[in-house]
Amino acid sequence: MNIKWRHFRFLFTELQRPLDLEITYDELADFDLRFRLILRKHLVILGWWSLLNIGGGVVALFFLTGTVYYYFWMMGMIWGLINFIIVMAILDHTFYRKFRRGAFERFESQRHVEKLMFLNIGIDSAYVFVGLFLREHSFACEVEHATMWLGFGWSVIIQGLFLLIQDIMVYRLHRKNFRKAQPFLEKLLGN
Repeated sequence: MNIKWRHFRFLFTELQRPLDLEITYDELADFDLRFRLILRKHLVILGWWSLLNIGGGVVALFFLTGTVYYYFWMMGMIWGLINFIIVMAILDHTFYRKFRRGAFERFESQRHVEKLMFLNIGIDSAYVFVGLFLREHSFACEVEHATMWLGFGWSVIIQGLFLLIQDIMVYRLHRKNFRKAQPFLEKLLGN
């Protein structure tokens, strides 16, 4: 994956762009524009969350060694690195390479993204429960490295909750976008 300056510029420019889910000019073009904006906002928020976790992990490496916070931020840094790689790969795939299809194909793509968001909501819920398990494991009698389990548990809980909330919001935005365009599609397809 070739990371370019435009990938990093994206993290700064997309936060200020409004979604405008209520305004309709041209149904097909508006759907496509809203779809892209929702996807970009999702990626930029996840990108900043990743950078926050990476930064916290770097600080923990130097200043928090041996504490619960050290393990919390180490797990967060690993999540941050993985999430950042995912963000850059999706950004490159979606906006700079393969996703240059027409607006009609976006309807199919949007339905696919909705299904993926729904799957992610289930996976995010599982993360929260795994984090709770790790946290409870730290309180078990005579467990080795209790602070590590506690830090990892809290980190996975926080990551899971953040991703769960974000994925629910993005799923709802995509559903709203599709529902807004649904009358146009029905009229166009003669249903």
